[in-house]
Amino acid sequence: MTTDSIQRLPRISRILGIEPFIITTLWTTAEIRRNDFTPLFAQWKADDDRQLFPLFDFNIFKQVAVSPTHTLHWPTVPIQVKLARRTIEGVLDLDPDELFRQSALVQRTEHIAVGSLLRKARQDAGLSQLDLATRSGTTRNYISRIENGKSDIQLETLNKIVQLGMGKQVRVEIA
Repeated sequence: MTTDSIQRLPRISRILGIEPFIITTLWTTAEIRRNDFTPLFAQWKADDDRQLFPLFDFNIFKQVAVSPTHTLHWPTVPIQVKLARRTIEGVLDLDPDELFRQSALVQRTEHIAVGSLLRKARQDAGLSQLDLATRSGTTRNYISRIENGKSDIQLETLNKIVQLGMGKQVRVEIA
């Protein structure tokens, strides 16, 4: 199995809003999702999971951040996990897969088919992928990956490919 055939796991890109016990986040799936922690609080109380009880205080709850592993974490809430003969100490991180599963979709961002646009412009200019790559200082493989939606592209890179490779201009409009 290649890395192209493995779907990336959804992870949190950033926090968009914090309300009393509700967190709205932007995910790597280009979705805006909302987590209501009220049902979780009930479960945590039933499970008597006292390490999570500090989150019941909104002043602590709103100190949430996105961790380096792209999940929600509370740097001021210490936890201990006992494994066999040792105890691991850290700060509270929640399972991103479980957060995604329990979240509600608010909005999907619209996908922009940059690869299709680039392919059409290249073909209209009568260029092969190799021609475009050579003129713009990149590789044919990279052009192919962009056109087939297998690789993301920064706006600056797209501009370079279009200007140098096709002698055209990129226009971006926010409506």
